Amino acid sequence: MNNLLRKWYFPLAVQVLFLIVFILLILGGLVANTEDMGFAKELRNTNLANLIVWSYWWPVIILSAIVLGRVWCMVCPMELVTSLAARIGWKRQAPRWLTSGWVITLFYVLILFVGIHTLAIHRVPYRMALYMLVLLAVGVLAGLIFSRNAFCAYICPVGHLLGLYARLAPLGWRVRKPKVCEACEDHSCIASKTAYRFQGRSCGVGLNPARLDDNTVCLLCGQCLKACDQNNPGIEGRPNPGWFPRPWFKDLLALRPLTGAQAAFCVIVSGFVLYEILTEWSVTKAWLTWAPAQLEAAVGAVGIWSQGLTKSLTLFVALPLLIWLIPYALFRITGGRMALKDYLLRFGLAFVPIMAAMHALKALLKTTSRIPYWQYTLGDPAGVRTAEGLIGGSVRLSALPAWCDPALDLLSLGLLVAGVALSAVVVRKLVTRAGVGRSGHGAVFYLIPLIYGGIFGGMLIAWRWL
Repeated sequence: MNNLLRKWYFPLAVQVLFLIVFILLILGGLVANTEDMGFAKELRNTNLANLIVWSYWWPVIILSAIVLGRVWCMVCPMELVTSLAARIGWKRQAPRWLTSGWVITLFYVLILFVGIHTLAIHRVPYRMALYMLVLLAVGVLAGLIFSRNAFCAYICPVGHLLGLYARLAPLGWRVRKPKVCEACEDHSCIASKTAYRFQGRSCGVGLNPARLDDNTVCLLCGQCLKACDQNNPGIEGRPNPGWFPRPWFKDLLALRPLTGAQAAFCVIVSGFVLYEILTEWSVTKAWLTWAPAQLEAAVGAVGIWSQGLTKSLTLFVALPLLIWLIPYALFRITGGRMALKDYLLRFGLAFVPIMAAMHALKALLKTTSRIPYWQYTLGDPAGVRTAEGLIGGSVRLSALPAWCDPALDLLSLGLLVAGVALSAVVVRKLVTRAGVGRSGHGAVFYLIPLIYGGIFGGMLIAWRWL
């Protein structure tokens, strides 16, 4: 991979290919629209563009982040268009409100609350296409206004998610020999003079490869490697930056605290993952949606906007906050002393392994369950006729292979056990570092994996085995 990254055409060729695919998916979504949400439940799977985006593209991004880090950023077409726009733009330094990370969190909230749970962009292909056009426009606009890769670093709505899951990955961007960087005279990987080269530019998100020891922010674009290779080629030890193996979970176990924006994002995603898994089974789906339904009735919420907002605030803010705060409340009740902010920023890390494991499971459940639709989508890419046939009964989906469900059952159990075990390790290290283990008060923090993991475990066992 490091040798490939030295070539001028990589990852450029893949980015161009994905940009073409991105545009084709927009066009494929624009041809299918509906206001009937019952019909949209079928259309989301029969429209080829919608099927690819939500049932394959998005799940693959999640799975790749856990295993390979932010490798999607390496080939993302948005990185290409925003960096090209930045070459001809105003090149203004990103203001503090943008670099804080809160824009990413708010952008994600907007997509989740309004886009998905109000306007159903994941079900109506036409609305999905409009969302993708907006995303493209924001990327271009950010590039025209701000310097370098401001969109990727401070605006991209999945930036925090990829950064959190990348902490689990056994690969990372580093330098081979720090001494080579110490002796470097041109510093082309961080120099302003190389910032807007088409190939071989300095880091677009302001990182110094020689000091990089974390997967959270690096886009894996490989430009610093090209810059190191192209300037003073032939010097021993260059190019020095590269993508190298490292221990699994190293970045997570380093216990670097979350920022406030990351912690808020993590709370919302922990609720979203809970919703995604529990709604797979009709029984837990009914339990989960009972509280929002009661609240909607109590406040008189009618219409998609008020109902969508009420549901989102209940499921993605109130519920996960309750789960997060139970261990902290018991810690304080039993005499422990720790600021709430410290708890959220530090012990929030313990939720990440379980979130990632269950997010991976949801990705696998989605990709496998959508396989039967492929026999119709290629012949009817708009998906309208197929959706009508499925509703009317003239079209039937083939069953999945018999081994598929048992394999997913075992995989779900393995992922959950791994997530809970890693979460417990993180809690143990955090308790030791915080110095609350000897007093006995720190034991309550093990409720994080017990409660959060236990909810998933109880649901999966009851659904798949009982």
